[in-house]
Amino acid sequence: MSVQIGISETFPKTTQLVQRGKAINPLSNPKGQKFECELCGKPAYIQCKNCRLTYYCDKDHETIDFRGIHEKICQLIIPLRTPLGDFGSEEERAYREKQTRIRQMNLLEITKIEAHKKLFESQFDLAIPAALQALRFSMDVYGQDSIELVPSYLLLGEASIGLKQFSQAEDYLSLAKWAVLKADSACHPSIRAQLHRNLGLMFSSQGNYDAALLQLANDIFFSSIAKSPDHITTSGGYFQLGNVFQKLGRLEDATATFDKVISIWKLFLKEKTKFLNEAQQAEAVQILTTIHSFRSVHMNSSVTSAAEVMYVLAQLYNTCNKFDKAKACAERALETYESALGRDHSMTVEVKIFYKGIVVDDKDSSPSSRIQSANSKSRKHSINGMMRRTSSVNSASPSH
Repeated sequence: MSVQIGISETFPKTTQLVQRGKAINPLSNPKGQKFECELCGKPAYIQCKNCRLTYYCDKDHETIDFRGIHEKICQLIIPLRTPLGDFGSEEERAYREKQTRIRQMNLLEITKIEAHKKLFESQFDLAIPAALQALRFSMDVYGQDSIELVPSYLLLGEASIGLKQFSQAEDYLSLAKWAVLKADSACHPSIRAQLHRNLGLMFSSQGNYDAALLQLANDIFFSSIAKSPDHITTSGGYFQLGNVFQKLGRLEDATATFDKVISIWKLFLKEKTKFLNEAQQAEAVQILTTIHSFRSVHMNSSVTSAAEVMYVLAQLYNTCNKFDKAKACAERALETYESALGRDHSMTVEVKIFYKGIVVDDKDSSPSSRIQSANSKSRKHSINGMMRRTSSVNSASPSH
């Protein structure tokens, strides 16, 4: 599937090499075999020198794909792109098919998470390669007419919206809407919520704020059905709704909506058992930093309003094992509370205890051990965990 990503369409000479790529000459390909660019489908002139199974039309596409997703999946796609042949017993063939499906499911999850993360970090051009891979794996697993393709269409649509490529975005959203219509009652409310959120983002970006408000209200409605009105997934809809209110100059409505978002995240971060994948972490940081900026500008009369968000942000970073950032945010919140409320106020005392807890954790562990702990915990259910599950399948291979 091809997509315009706003970079040069000029083919480089075959002598052009990139650090990670190896130049190839299409004329030397085996008879009847064509290698196409991973991103745009044009004739390829560069080959990934690591997996040797991925091709690009030029170094720009090679670089953007590597940064967007390929560096995370380069070795993982080798078993899927290497022909296995039709050999062995029926039991062995069934095992290989099962193993292939597990790998495809794992890579689908990896690519979706990475695409979401890039979107929340506003790296829209880098989100496209990950979203394209997610769409390919969705098709491999579920087929080309499945409702399960909708999340990938929406990822591509949101990236296109971020790049102001509205015609491309409308194409992807049309595919998503058609799939939802065909699925009818079989479509899960969470998918409907994602569709309405993307439509809201597109209308907002185009300045059609009334239409955006309607779509985002539907997003919140279906998210509330799928999860709950106070779930962190629903908070994303409230956040986007608040952004539209702000653009319309309806600051009281924006303030009330952002207050709801903060209350949801405060409640979530108080839970003893909580996990956020990399995409959810990036979304939370985007939401909280934006609301902090809003309160700093528009709520000067309430000195502690911005400090409240800074304290929530500190708790978020602490949950994600980003202790240096947690300490910095907690320190800023503590300074404000001490200045505005005094050292003996309950909020000042609470933040101080939280801050000291971070300092103790920081002193009791070396930098290297903190990094290892952060990596192991933050990826518990993500890429490394998926690779371990795939390894366990390999170890359970039927005997010959």
